[in-house]
Amino acid sequence: MLRKLGIFEKAILIGNQHAPFNIVSVVQMKNAPSPETLLDGVNMLRSRHPLLRAQVTKEGSRIYFEERKSSNFHFEVQEKTSEDQWQKFAEREMDHSFNLDEEALFRVTYLYTQGSGDLVLTLHHGITDAVGGMNLFNELLQICAGEKENLAPLEVIPPPEERFPAQYQGIRRFFSVGRYAVLEMSEMFSYLFRARNKRQPPVRLGGSGKIITLQLPEELVDQLSRAGRKRGITLNSLLNAAQVLAVNRHLYHGAALPMRTFAFANLRPYTIPPTPNWDLGSFVAMLVYTLDVHKDEDIWDLAKKLQHKIYRTLKSGDKFNALLMSENLLRFFTSSKSMRFATTALNYSNLVPLKSNYGEIEVLSLHGFVSGYDLGPELASQARLFKDKIWWDFIYLNTDMNEQTASSIIEEITQILEQAVRQEH
Repeated sequence: MLRKLGIFEKAILIGNQHAPFNIVSVVQMKNAPSPETLLDGVNMLRSRHPLLRAQVTKEGSRIYFEERKSSNFHFEVQEKTSEDQWQKFAEREMDHSFNLDEEALFRVTYLYTQGSGDLVLTLHHGITDAVGGMNLFNELLQICAGEKENLAPLEVIPPPEERFPAQYQGIRRFFSVGRYAVLEMSEMFSYLFRARNKRQPPVRLGGSGKIITLQLPEELVDQLSRAGRKRGITLNSLLNAAQVLAVNRHLYHGAALPMRTFAFANLRPYTIPPTPNWDLGSFVAMLVYTLDVHKDEDIWDLAKKLQHKIYRTLKSGDKFNALLMSENLLRFFTSSKSMRFATTALNYSNLVPLKSNYGEIEVLSLHGFVSGYDLGPELASQARLFKDKIWWDFIYLNTDMNEQTASSIIEEITQILEQAVRQEH
C-alpha cells in the first residue's frame, strides 16, 4: 500500500462512478523525440513518481493507492497525419474511463512522423492536478533532450488535507467546514429562488465531450494585462467574466439572471510545508460563484464583481473548506442528478513550467482539458499563459450544443475582450 485516498481523491472516484474524470494534456513538438526515446522517458518518470506505478484498490470501505509490479500502462503510437489530428485522440481520452483494477492511472498516446510529434498524456484526476501534469511534461521533455537523465525517486506524499493549517485539521476543521457549508447552501438556495422560471443549465445525462480552442495573440494579451493592472483586475477574473457573458448572450438569449461559474485555487503554496510542483497530487479547490448577468453588462464591471468574490473567499480560507467539502458535494450531485454544478468554469494558470525549447526539441503548442461532465458546466475551459500568448481550451458536450454554437460563443469571447481593450482608448 502506498497510502489511503484523501478527500478530494475520493470525490473524484465518486464522480467517476457517473462519468470519466480525466486530465488530458497535449504538447505539439518540432524535432520531436522518437517513440523509443519517449517510452524510455516515460519509464524513467514511473521510476521517479510512485503514483504513476499505482492503482486504486478497494477493500470494503477502505480505498487506497497500491503499487503493483504487474500494473500495466497504455502506450500507443500512431502515425501523425494532420496538425489537428490530436483533437480526435484528446476527445477519445476524455471519454475513456480508467480500469482501476487492471491499469495504471495514466495513458500515453503519441502521434509521430518524421520528427513531428503530438504527445497526448491522460492522467486520472485523482493522482494529479493541472500543475502536476504540466510538471510531468517538463520532466519528460528534459529527459528526452538529455538534460536530466537521472531524476531522483520521490516518496509518496500525504493527501492535501493533512498539510492544511492547524485550524483546518482534526476536530477544529468541522466548525470551519460547517460554517462554509451553511453559507454555500444559503447561496445555492438564493440562486435557485432568483433563477426560478428562468433558464438554468439543463441536466441532459450522457453526451460526449468536444474540444474547441482559442489562442489570444501576444499583443492582445499585453493590452488586456496593462488595462487590468490599471483597474486592479486580474486576467483570471477578466477571462472568466468574458466567458460567462458570452454564454449568457448565446445560450440564455441575453436575459438578466443569476449565473454560476467555477474558479479554481491552487493550494500547493498554502500547505505546510508548501507542496512543490513535482509532487503528484490534486491540490486544487473548486470554488463556485454566483453573478447577476445581462447581455449589456460592462465586462470590466462584471470582472470586478467576480474578482471581489474570489478575493473574499481566498482571504477567508474557504479555499481549504472547499476541498474538505468536495466529497460530500460530489456525492450530492451524482446521487440527485437534479441540477448541474454551474454554467461555466475556468481554470487559469500564468505559471506554466514548460520551456519553448528542450535541446533540439521545440514546443509549438500546449493544450489542456478535463473530461466533459454532464452534471458539470455547459462550457468549461482551461487557459494558460505560454510563449506570451494565452492558449485557451474549451470543453462542451454534444448534448448541450453543436459545433456552430460553440464557435459562436468563442467568437463572442474574443469580441468582448477586444471591446474591453477599446474602452481604454
